[in-house]
Amino acid sequence: MFHLLYGGCHTRHEPPFELSRPKGLNHFVLLLVKTRAEFHIGNTSLYSYPDSAVIISPHTPYAYASPDSPYMDDWIHFTCDPDDFPETSGFPLDTFIPLENISRFTTFLQQILWEQNYTPEKYRADNVHALFQVLMRNIFVSYQEQSSHMTYTPYRIRLRSLRLSLLAAPYEKYELKEIAGQMGVSISYFQHLYSDTFGISFRADLISMRIEYAKELIQNTNLTIEEIAEQSGYTSEVHFYRQFRKETGFTPASFRSISR
Repeated sequence: MFHLLYGGCHTRHEPPFELSRPKGLNHFVLLLVKTRAEFHIGNTSLYSYPDSAVIISPHTPYAYASPDSPYMDDWIHFTCDPDDFPETSGFPLDTFIPLENISRFTTFLQQILWEQNYTPEKYRADNVHALFQVLMRNIFVSYQEQSSHMTYTPYRIRLRSLRLSLLAAPYEKYELKEIAGQMGVSISYFQHLYSDTFGISFRADLISMRIEYAKELIQNTNLTIEEIAEQSGYTSEVHFYRQFRKETGFTPASFRSISR
């Protein structure tokens, strides 16, 4: 089980800065490094790049320094059982893992610290452990994406945020020209980026989301099919019928009859 010892977020050290643990520590250390710095971990010397994570294993000597510029990171010290890490045999320790949207990982650390300090004792340990599990799995996913040589695109974070917006409100009207313009790319390049990132075209993905939204309305409301079509983003009931049947194999009315 993961146990938090102590930690902090948005830590800043002015230059020249150096920290050294020549014998290591008897627990794990997670650093979310936000600036470039020189590290020595075990027998390896390397430079960190902004927006990366490293988990230093117990009893591993380490040191890091930033002689000429401020050093910033988030950090936590913790203990756990070896099999608490996801994919125990392949989880990367003592090495840097690039992170997309490091602020998301900072949020996990902040919540872990909050739970540790302010949650009633009855729930504290379980909540801290659960958040650690999610954090470690997300770090491991970042490692897998790096190891699989997934094509890097600076648009990936924005595309993922866009898709969350679509999922939240698939019934809204979305213009490809406007979305591509907001991202500063052409319509054709946006469509390529979307398909390459999610394995499905923007149009097909939006249709799927709208049909899923319509299915929920059919199952859980007494709205007419015409009202459901309109609330799902369709201006034509006939078009809604066609896409619904293509996606599900049922008409909206027959889907309602088998769902109740």
